[in-house]
Amino acid sequence: MEVITVTKNGQITLPENLRQQLRLNEESKLSLKIEAGSLILTPLTEDVELLEQDGILTFSATLTTDEDINTLIEKLRY
Repeated sequence: MEVITVTKNGQITLPENLRQQLRLNEESKLSLKIEAGSLILTPLTEDVELLEQDGILTFSATLTTDEDINTLIEKLRY
C-alpha cells in the first residue's frame, strides 16, 4: 500500500512506481469518483480512431494498461 500526502492546495503526487505500472506521463488524464468512501482514480484513454491508409485499416490510440490492450484487441477482432 502506498501512502501519499494531500498538499494545502489539494494536490497529490502519485509515486513513480505506480505511474510506471499504469504507463502514466505528464499528459495523462485520470477520472475521479468516490465509491463507498474511497477515491477511485482511473486512467482515461483516447478513443480509437480507425483510418484507412493505402487500403490497410490502421488505428491510433493511447493504451494505458494490458487490460486496455486486450479490450481493444477483442473489440477490433469482430
